[in-house]
Amino acid sequence: TDTKKLDFNKSIELKNITFKFDDRKKLLENLNLKIEKNNIIGIYGDSGSGKSTLLNIFCLLIKPQNGEILIDENKIADNNQIRKYQNLISFISQDTFLLDDTIKNNILFGSEKEFDDKKMNDALKFSQVDIFLKDFPKGIETMIGNNSRKISSGQKQRIVIARSFYDSREILVLDEATNALDEETEKKIIQNIINKKDDKTIIIVSHNKSNLSVCDKNYVIEDGKIT
Repeated sequence: TDTKKLDFNKSIELKNITFKFDDRKKLLENLNLKIEKNNIIGIYGDSGSGKSTLLNIFCLLIKPQNGEILIDENKIADNNQIRKYQNLISFISQDTFLLDDTIKNNILFGSEKEFDDKKMNDALKFSQVDIFLKDFPKGIETMIGNNSRKISSGQKQRIVIARSFYDSREILVLDEATNALDEETEKKIIQNIINKKDDKTIIIVSHNKSNLSVCDKNYVIEDGKIT
């Protein structure tokens, strides 16, 4: 497989994006959004306003009926380019997916690089997983999942955040990724995310406006438009 990434030095642009599901009214209409590298962007909108659809289009998990995505002013055209573009992105959604495996393997999930102890410790701190690991005698070797140790939805979310941090891609997309956390943990993680700003471009989607106060630019999505 070709694991190369597209060059990303300046900006990503969504241009004249229109999307609708089958026979429904347009969910997004002629939407334009430009994201500069190393910015933190906030996107706010009510439930059903098209936030998740917009993110899926941004990550090219779904293709819009109209419009295009440009990276450094070059159009992303074929499937090969789409894969290379997706290799730039870590996507953390509220639907956390965990393996029936150890915490360690859940964090390493999908990362082909050799295990790096320092990176793992950084990821555990960044995501605040280290806080609850103290309660587990086996630490990161603790088995979690359906048939083993039950963990809370907040702990799950922290493990998924640790996973994306360990994988350390250039673009971090958080789709309500902290909504199961208590306020204090959420604040700490959002702060940790901001501290990573120098080497990441970050998109935070939240219905909690206070999470977005840290962003360089905030957008509201409403009636298929973004302002």
